[in-house]
Amino acid sequence: MIQMSQTKTFSEIWDAYSDFSTDFSASPFTGIITNDNLEILYYLLYAKFGNSFITNLDENQWKFKVFSTIWKYGPAWEKKLEIQEKLKELDLDSDTLLQGAKAIYNHALNPETSPSTADLTELTYINEQNTTNYKKSKMDALTQLWNLIATDVTESFLERFAPLFKKIWNPGILFESED
Repeated sequence: MIQMSQTKTFSEIWDAYSDFSTDFSASPFTGIITNDNLEILYYLLYAKFGNSFITNLDENQWKFKVFSTIWKYGPAWEKKLEIQEKLKELDLDSDTLLQGAKAIYNHALNPETSPSTADLTELTYINEQNTTNYKKSKMDALTQLWNLIATDVTESFLERFAPLFKKIWNPGILFESED
């Protein structure tokens, strides 16, 4: 059985990171994400779509679709990875994890200045101040952390590339026999 297709697979276009990197560096989209994350992204794309056939007959246009997807969504992916890494580094026994919000309520009777309704600056004179400090229970803090790191930011980013690959694989198949 010999498989036939009108388009190439991801791995036929870029069988090595160096080829991918060279093409990306030559594009106008270069520099939008770090080189380290570009390399990681290549291997993630290779793992997910390596043997998938591309949707375009024009390979050059397809490459620009890949690069423009990186340009559109790559910076947010990088920032989410950075945030997720900071969350993973949190010490589970630290007080930082248990800290909640702080609310401060000031009340001024007969201040010497008359604030405008359009003015966003605070009054310098107050009569009374109330504060509320929230502290989370350890269980609530851990549950909140769990929910924040449970989301796989990389998988949702990789799904942005899915439309660039054929969903139904139905290439022409030729059968070879001895007859």
